[in-house]
Amino acid sequence: MKKKKKAAAGRKTSRETVSGNELAGRLRAYQERIESRLNSDRQVILKTLKGKSIAIASGKGGLGKTITATNLSIFYARTGYRVALIDLDPLSDVRAVLDLAEPEQSVQNKQATPEDGGFSDYRLGVFKNLDLIFPAAKLRQEEREQLAEKIYLQFLTVLNDSYDLLIFDMPAGSGLEDNLVFLPFMSLLILVTNPEPTAHVSAGAYSRKVLEVCPDMCIHVWHNRFRQGLHSSFDPRDVAGNYNRNVAPEERLSATQISRLRDFAYVPEDPSLDLLHGNPTILLNIQRLMLDILRFMQEDRLPSFTSELGISPRTFELVHYFVSRSVPGDDLEAYLEELGAYLRSLLEDQTTIKTSKTASFTPREHAALLSYMAAVKEDALRTHMVFVQDLLESMINRVERSGGGPAVDAIAAMNKALERELSSLLMELSHLPVEQTRLRNYGGLLLFYFSLYKLFQSRTIVSVLNDLIPLKKNSRGQAVRDRYRQIRYLVEGNNDYRKKYFALVRSLYPIVNKQISAVVKTFELSPLLFRTENRELARQAYLKLFINFVHDVIYSGLSVVVSFKYRSAAAAFKQGAEKILARISVAPPPGGV
Repeated sequence: MKKKKKAAAGRKTSRETVSGNELAGRLRAYQERIESRLNSDRQVILKTLKGKSIAIASGKGGLGKTITATNLSIFYARTGYRVALIDLDPLSDVRAVLDLAEPEQSVQNKQATPEDGGFSDYRLGVFKNLDLIFPAAKLRQEEREQLAEKIYLQFLTVLNDSYDLLIFDMPAGSGLEDNLVFLPFMSLLILVTNPEPTAHVSAGAYSRKVLEVCPDMCIHVWHNRFRQGLHSSFDPRDVAGNYNRNVAPEERLSATQISRLRDFAYVPEDPSLDLLHGNPTILLNIQRLMLDILRFMQEDRLPSFTSELGISPRTFELVHYFVSRSVPGDDLEAYLEELGAYLRSLLEDQTTIKTSKTASFTPREHAALLSYMAAVKEDALRTHMVFVQDLLESMINRVERSGGGPAVDAIAAMNKALERELSSLLMELSHLPVEQTRLRNYGGLLLFYFSLYKLFQSRTIVSVLNDLIPLKKNSRGQAVRDRYRQIRYLVEGNNDYRKKYFALVRSLYPIVNKQISAVVKTFELSPLLFRTENRELARQAYLKLFINFVHDVIYSGLSVVVSFKYRSAAAAFKQGAEKILARISVAPPPGGV
């Protein structure tokens, strides 16, 4: 028994210490073994299949890899492409993301058909144009090692004939059999990461292993839940740099390897698109919408940089970001020191701001920045915006942590303070000069959502909107949200559901109008109302805002980004998805995109 354990340990050590050249050799041999079993016609099919295969990978679990793969599949299926979402990850939660009911049973009970060589045993139709491949109970190790042969030998022709795109949800990490053997058959590799040090370290380690065995491969970095940060030692855009700073010199990525990493997409964090938030929380959704508006407003309020600074666009972006997240205190010199430390740590020798051991900035830069910070500090309106923004952030965090527990009284007190400060800020905005059109328009949006915020504190109004969310019974007989049905409605459309949706809008919209009028009258905010060129109330604009608000609320918490027109996360995701199509040059689906 001891000898067996010792031998196993020896094999494990051998695998762990295998060199990059040896691993590359084993990978080439595996690829050649697959290709040698194909005749010339099937090798052409393999080449075609590779041209429409996209690998979604990550260095470790929990970074949103499966959600990204699933959303890409839904996006393309909804566009009209026939999509196969191929589940290779033994820890995948595709079933949970799509709210599928025990796909293992539904697949295992299917009878193989001679026409597809048994492919139907591994295929589950999810929505129109979208199939989940290998959705059965997670395969044993020896079965996972045979997946490449199933795909590229047994099911090669049926996969090529049945689908326009193949999205591979890869296992997390870089195991040879589970992960690397598929890479030579991929047209594109998308590496998902988060703006966290450990995520960047794992992404760097994965990239290093991939580039050791596939040195010519380009790795497209998909920044998920992206957000800028003020941590002085961490640039959320610099995956390679953050990896190299945290590993031994011999493990670092070389300059050549770093050149193979390409930043591809920056999808910002959007909690309302997170399935972990469950049922839509209407007030929280409104709070997040108001928070976004306040962020845009206070950043827009920042004075323009003077030409005296003479800094690069990259440095400008970082200075702007630093100032937009804080209000300079009374000690402007100390504030500038903090800014200097932040810039030095992120930009090092790239910054055009000259630094030394005794001063953060040159005398000219120091004087120009000091004048700029003083102007920011003296802007009372922006200071009020930042105060309300901080109050909103605190309240959102408190509500999410409380879960309706003993903090309810404290939240009620914060809500009163929030309403008081919001109404006060709106009154300030209503007195802005007419020529400050941009800020006044932001004020008009804030007025709209503030009115909704007051309206939806009524449980009766909330229940009317919640009635539109389909329910099902879980295993305990409890009524829970039917997320799969809602996602299907998004992908395929449903006329009955659409009719109910617009019936709800028609019933609530007059109440919304009355609420806006009441808020405007109470706080004298008529200058913030949206009006047409004829100075009439822009009723169509308010109707469109309300329709989109209802849509965003009832579909939030699904972890699906399709059809969210005005979310920054959805816009960034769509841009990334379209860039993928451009890179692999797939023909438009029948009927066009």
